[in-house]
Amino acid sequence: MRQIKLDKTSWIALAKPGQDDIRELQQRFPEIHPLVLEELLTPTIRPRVEHYERHLYMVLHFPKVLPDGETITTQEIDFILMKDTLITVQYDATSLLEEFMHECEHPEVAARFGETPIHLLYYMLRELFAESLIELDRIQGLIDEIEERIFSGDGKEIAKKTSILKRNVLDFRRAIKPELYTFESLRERATEFYGPAVRPFLIDLAGEHQKVWTLLENHEEALDALFETNNALIADRTSTIIKILTILASFTFPLTLITGIFGMNTDHMPIVNRPNGFWIIIGIMAVSVIIMVTIFKKKKWL
Repeated sequence: MRQIKLDKTSWIALAKPGQDDIRELQQRFPEIHPLVLEELLTPTIRPRVEHYERHLYMVLHFPKVLPDGETITTQEIDFILMKDTLITVQYDATSLLEEFMHECEHPEVAARFGETPIHLLYYMLRELFAESLIELDRIQGLIDEIEERIFSGDGKEIAKKTSILKRNVLDFRRAIKPELYTFESLRERATEFYGPAVRPFLIDLAGEHQKVWTLLENHEEALDALFETNNALIADRTSTIIKILTILASFTFPLTLITGIFGMNTDHMPIVNRPNGFWIIIGIMAVSVIIMVTIFKKKKWL
């Protein structure tokens, strides 16, 4: 458990809390509802805001990119907002919050961030949303790269990369979408709890969240379009290859038939035993090919 003082607000940060941490928290803040203390021991599946008599309890989830750069998981942070204290609980290591805490130790930052717990929450969530926007910008760069390469002919590789990006965007959506209603609820309940002065900060927070959501929707639409385009190109290339193979097979069949007939080991085979029999057979095969080419062109198969 770590604590820093920012002007009029205290920030208490817990990471992977155990029973001892919860008991200490209960002793220091008996106003926290027992149900909330119990929930802090384990992660919560869905985001939400609950208004208790002397505090607010909020659960949010944020996308986190794993070191492999291709996998996104969800990271939960719980918030308890009291009149002059903000308590954060995280269940995974978050370097961003560590950096934000160091930033809050500067006097000028502490004065700006520490007016109320809502002020501190506002600047904290803006940092978290900014990290999400950076990752979405990276995905946008990969989408642009796929768009440039989509006509290169490497359909399988493009399909693989597009599928990975679609999965990442889907993971982002799973984390971000439920919070649309959470921030609406936060705006109403925090305004009641802290007064109308904090409402502009809450509206701006909802705007930051909406910005992330809008980018996600744009990425999803772009990836769907690229995926369909790539599949259409693959299907067109496959159709062309099948067409070529069919034409070759059509040419090969009569030639094989002719060589099979004249290759039979029988007596009195016409043409074969004539002095120029070989060239006559070659001529028959050539005429057959010319006839087939003519027919294919009239049918517009070539």
